[in-house]
Amino acid sequence: MIEWISQHSSFLQVVTSVATLMVWIFYAQMLMAGYIRQRRPKVVINQVMGLSMKGRCLISNMSAEHIHIESAHARLHSREGVRCCTVSEMEREEDEATPASLQGGTLQGPLSSGGYIDAGEIRHLVNRARQAPIEDRSTLCRDGDAPYVLELLVLYIYSSAPGIMGASRQFVFDDDGQATPAHLETRQHRNWFDRRRMSALYRTYLDR
Repeated sequence: MIEWISQHSSFLQVVTSVATLMVWIFYAQMLMAGYIRQRRPKVVINQVMGLSMKGRCLISNMSAEHIHIESAHARLHSREGVRCCTVSEMEREEDEATPASLQGGTLQGPLSSGGYIDAGEIRHLVNRARQAPIEDRSTLCRDGDAPYVLELLVLYIYSSAPGIMGASRQFVFDDDGQATPAHLETRQHRNWFDRRRMSALYRTYLDR
């Protein structure tokens, strides 16, 4: 055995070097993937304080750095069509208390890492969207489906990353007025194609 190793020492050194290189490449990829995942922006839209119409939408920044919220928009899908309105500025109803976390009555502005802001009651977001005209007939609600679906879209800028990113979440309402998230997680719009689409949406909202 020792004699065989001596005869093939050069070959074994090459194999050992290649194996060591593969191990380093594997760990380097793991470290790079972890770094990219940690630096990737993530905005969470959550439903708090119950499943009724009095539940509230909370926007949280789970990114490693600050974000700057450019605007927020509510899209209400009903069987008649889709209504859309901007909800960046807080217009609260008389019977709705103003949380202490709100600053200046707006959702726009910087949001620190781990920070959150209250977007208001789901009922109020629905009422604001109901006042907007129907813009699209491609609704998510058909006969036999939920009576309406509320989608909240947040457009934001992340650190030095180019372009505008987005986060959205849909809430489905049953006939009793109970609202539940349509999906388990907030949908993130942050790849290159999403950024182009979010930028186009933002320009459309600015032109209104």
